[in-house]
Amino acid sequence: MITFSVILSALMMAAAGEEQVTFWNNQPLWRVLNLVIFVLVLVYLFRNKIKIGDVFNKRADTIARDLERARREKREAEERLATLEARLSNLDREIEQIRDDATQESIRESERIQSSADADAEKIRQAAQQEIAGAMKAARNELRAFVAEQSVALAEGIIRREIRPEDNNRMLNKYIDDLGEVKQ
Repeated sequence: MITFSVILSALMMAAAGEEQVTFWNNQPLWRVLNLVIFVLVLVYLFRNKIKIGDVFNKRADTIARDLERARREKREAEERLATLEARLSNLDREIEQIRDDATQESIRESERIQSSADADAEKIRQAAQQEIAGAMKAARNELRAFVAEQSVALAEGIIRREIRPEDNNRMLNKYIDDLGEVKQ
């Protein structure tokens, strides 16, 4: 408004210097008035109808949010970078630790496998000894049965060869006498 009044007064002074120019035929004055009216209409439309201030405010809020999000993401990225750089600096130590752990684990696994193999071998040895003992017992029983059969066969052969009919009668009489004693 102040600008408008300054321009208007300047135009009035210019018009006052020329006597032939009246208010209604002063072209520079009307040009300025048209410009002022046009600017006022534009300002009215932009402020009240289009609400350009709200548009700019929303855009400013969006930009502020985007900047804040960008700052936050930058901070997080820097933290991740610091973490990764720390891990990279410790990478040689971690690799060496992993190797040591793997070596220790392989030694423990080897010892576990060895003890398991020893236990399995002992079980197999005991099972073999039990089988051998069982086979020996069965062989002894078969040998006893064989010896008994052979002894009976040999004794029967000897008895048949050496017994005479009188020995047979004598044994029969003795058996009958023995039976008679049992009855009484």
